[in-house]
Amino acid sequence: MTPQSPKKSCGPTIKATGRNNHIVDYETWQEFLFISDVHFDASKCDRELLDDHLRQAQKKGAAVFIFGDWFDLMQGKWDPRGNYSDLRPEYKSINYLDAVIDDTIEYLTKYKDIIRFLGRGNHETNVEKRMHTSPLDRVAAVLRERGGDCHVGGYTGWLQFGELRTNKGERRARGRSNVHYHHGFGGNAPRSKGVLRVDIDQMQFPDAAVLLRGHTHQKWYVPVTVDRLSSAGTPYQDTVHHVQMGSYKLLGDRFAGWAVEKGFNTPRLGGWWAMPVRDRKTERTKWKITEAS
Repeated sequence: MTPQSPKKSCGPTIKATGRNNHIVDYETWQEFLFISDVHFDASKCDRELLDDHLRQAQKKGAAVFIFGDWFDLMQGKWDPRGNYSDLRPEYKSINYLDAVIDDTIEYLTKYKDIIRFLGRGNHETNVEKRMHTSPLDRVAAVLRERGGDCHVGGYTGWLQFGELRTNKGERRARGRSNVHYHHGFGGNAPRSKGVLRVDIDQMQFPDAAVLLRGHTHQKWYVPVTVDRLSSAGTPYQDTVHHVQMGSYKLLGDRFAGWAVEKGFNTPRLGGWWAMPVRDRKTERTKWKITEAS
């Protein structure tokens, strides 16, 4: 049976060119909301803040990209991080995994017109490895059935953003801007907050205009000025944006639990608004990054 094509949603057009590489074509003045580490089903998820940001995105017509750990899913009997007292009452079911996925689907259906990308985090890959199912693919499939256009990416990958322009009657994107994402790894670096990775990432991913990172529940933004050479041989300066995306999971009262035992810092909540702006003279894309808090 041939699967039906998803219905077109508002906002950018997204096309997969590989398992973790996507092209994102957008109209002028398209805004994006980049977030990670929502931990939606956790008892300490700040759903009020999450709702506020998603409603703002809906009002703006901003496309929402989520880069890992939408799910928490730590309360299954297989997970050593689990704590039964942290289980939300509505998930106390023999079908715990299904209950969380079904609740996510119902919640995100309200925002199906703006939820455009779901990347994997360690909480999703942990479930894939142990339970042999992909919660994100299951969610995205239903959102597409309900009229959305949600794409699923990897733990790391590339997004190539391009503004659509009309040239000789043909509508196509010009001069794409590369965004590299990686959900993250390691501890939450209580002293450096992970900022020491900026120079390493700058060296490893020289073609990226924006580098997005998650996992640590830290939140910061470091713009780096670099010198480049145009194809015409003209030197110019450019800005590379290093973005640590934050979280929506509160730490709580520090009584006990995985984060407390590991000595994690109190997280700074929320994500980042991002808007690519095309310079008409140079045909280069500049990004405007502002905090969603």
